[in-house]
Formats: sequence, C-alpha cells, structure tokens
Amino acid sequence: MTDVFAPASAVVGASVVSFAAGLPASHREDIYMSTAFAQQSTRAAMADGLSGDWFDYYCNKLKHLGWDVPRPQTFSPEPVAPMGSKALQRIKASLGEEFYLPMRRAMAELERNLLAMEVFESTSLEADVGCFQMIPCVMNGAHKVELGVYHRRFSIQREISRFLFLKNESLERESIEQLTAITFNTLHYATFREKVKKAVLSQSSKYLRELEI
Repeated sequence: MTDVFAPASAVVGASVVSFAAGLPASHREDIYMSTAFAQQSTRAAMADGLSGDWFDYYCNKLKHLGWDVPRPQTFSPEPVAPMGSKALQRIKASLGEEFYLPMRRAMAELERNLLAMEVFESTSLEADVGCFQMIPCVMNGAHKVELGVYHRRFSIQREISRFLFLKNESLERESIEQLTAITFNTLHYATFREKVKKAVLSQSSKYLRELEI
C-alpha cells in the first residue's frame, strides 16, 4: 500500500477507528498509522514478556509519538450485553453524541463486512484472552483532533472465533473496560509521520480494512 489510507472508518488490527465529517485525509491517515504502529509495538512487547498490561503499554507508545494521553477511567462491566453494544453505550455516555454517531455507523458496517470482521476478531483474540479498542475521532481546530479511546480486555469461558456481537451471557469469565480522551496535535506529529508510516507498511498492511459507510 503506497496510496493515502484515509477512509471515513476502518478496522486497524484490533481497533475500529471512525471519523466525524470534516477531518482532512492527511489527519485520518496519521491516526490510522499511529494506532497501527502502537498496536504492532504492543503485540511484540507482550510476546517478548516486556509488559503485562496491554493498554498501558499501548498508551505509552502513543505518548512517544506526541499524543496527549491522560490516565484512563476504568470500569467493571456487567457481562450481559454484547461487547459491541456495550462499547457504544459507554462511548455515548462518557463522550457524547458527536463521538457516538460515527462509531455507531462504523459498527453497523463492521457487522456486515465479513472480511473486516475476520481481521478484527482474529487480531483481538489469542486463545481465551482478548482485547480491542474503539476510537471515534472529531475535529477540534485546524491542527487538533479529539479522540475517544475505549479499550476492553476480557477472558472467555470457551474457545470461539466470534465475540463482538455475540449474545451470550455465559461467554465471559472476567472483563474490564477503560476509556480515555486524547488530543492529537498534527503539527507535533509531523516529525514522526514518515517513520511511523514506513514501519507500519513495511511489516504488513493486512490489518487495515476499510469500512464503507
């Protein structure tokens, strides 16, 4: 992939990223590449035993790229609603309609897009443990984007290949939700842009899947 990757929403590995109207293509690609880079680095660190906390390591990688990442709120969810529905509810309650609406559209398309769903859920799950992110983004000035980053980590009772929209109250053994609001400064990120994109595309672009909405 050498062209600009800047759809209105996409699966990026174990993340679903969505954008409200009005964000330039360059900003969208910066965010896609940044979160792909942070995920790749985190997966490698976890595999090497360098960290035991997936989301903490992921947030620190984003900080190294110039992202302002406040300490996340932590919730202990009731494992009743499907995880996708619960993520949308949490985003709406904590961040508001502006973040919720583009993510709702992205999730509706994800449920219809079998290839994107396979990329997302296979990347999110490893044995009986999984984690994923929902990242809705809105513009806040010429060079700033506000992002909500919703993270869910969970373990499951039995081996499965699908989980996000599954209606099964007995599926989860334990689960935790975390949510933080991030400010992304595109001017500051400019010093990292080419390095990050090269690192992402040199490894693989198979984790990037556009969602047509």
